Amino acid sequence: MSIKRHRKATVFGTLTRLLAAALAGLAAGALFAPDPPRQRETASGEPLPLVPVSEPLPLMPAGTEQAPSDEAAGMGVIELDSPRLTVSIDGAPCAMELEEYLVGVVAGEMSAASCPEALKAQAVAARTFTALHMAGKAACKSGCTVCSDPFCCQAYLTDAELHARWGDAYPKYSEAIRSAVEETRGLVAVYGGELINALYHASSGHATESSEAVFANALPYLVSVDSPEGDSGAVSVQEFGAEEAAGRLAAAFPKSNIKGPLSEADIEVLRLTPSGRADRVRVGETEVSGMELRLALGLKSTAFTVEFTREGAVRFTCIGYGHGVGMSQLGANDMAAAGADFARILAHYYTGTELYLLKYADAPG
Repeated sequence: MSIKRHRKATVFGTLTRLLAAALAGLAAGALFAPDPPRQRETASGEPLPLVPVSEPLPLMPAGTEQAPSDEAAGMGVIELDSPRLTVSIDGAPCAMELEEYLVGVVAGEMSAASCPEALKAQAVAARTFTALHMAGKAACKSGCTVCSDPFCCQAYLTDAELHARWGDAYPKYSEAIRSAVEETRGLVAVYGGELINALYHASSGHATESSEAVFANALPYLVSVDSPEGDSGAVSVQEFGAEEAAGRLAAAFPKSNIKGPLSEADIEVLRLTPSGRADRVRVGETEVSGMELRLALGLKSTAFTVEFTREGAVRFTCIGYGHGVGMSQLGANDMAAAGADFARILAHYYTGTELYLLKYADAPG
């Protein structure tokens, strides 16, 4: 597939305070209801249990996929061959239009109760991530354009799954998601005239992470920025028995030579990233990355503290949820609640980017 570029258009408070606020929110039954609690991060993340898939979302009429003309909108253009793509859903390939696909992605990736401008920002990020695959600049392990495995691509929910998730609220939430996709139809984020890798995640705490700190690939638009989540930043506490923790770490890191119950002498954060996340950690006799430790123990993020309780447990307190790179969904929602529109949200989290329109070579006229 080809990409053509046309003319441009300019388009951690403290852990104690965050933990107290989060616990207060939990006691009040708040913190991002009414959708079920998130099980994963996005465009790279945590497992999302899916209802058996039966059909894609029949939400966008065929033939309506072309974005407004670049001449009329005064925007730069990214040209792709076609708006059609194949999505591997539980291993079965399914052909659909990009805008149709995005409704299922936005619904699967973000709470439908989020602010409208945050949902629009999510729609643009998801469209950009998908367009990069459609352009052949990124590949899915399934052999299709993209898949519904969030570890590889993005979550995707069918209409039947959304009925099951939302119940009587389906009409309200379906309209919110459809509107976010439709009102940003064709818009993508670019840097230097090229589609960006629009990574995103659930929550970053007080600041996002730079791409090189997680993926070893420095990208100028994925740098650490403040994330205005305030006291709403997601905080999680995970405890392990000392024997369990030792067993999991010994299995993940054989060179650690950890034996018996985990002790304070067995684990030490050696270095933090500029955003305050664990960069390098000593585990027994070996040194690992913060991300490797996170994956070994199933922690919500690498922004953690560790303590040993009197009862013999090992307690990790994490701020944020996900890899921390790119757009924080919780931060985007807080920005929207404070009055920011989707373009401002995207410009904040993807440094130096602009909005372009997609145009398709096989479109009529």
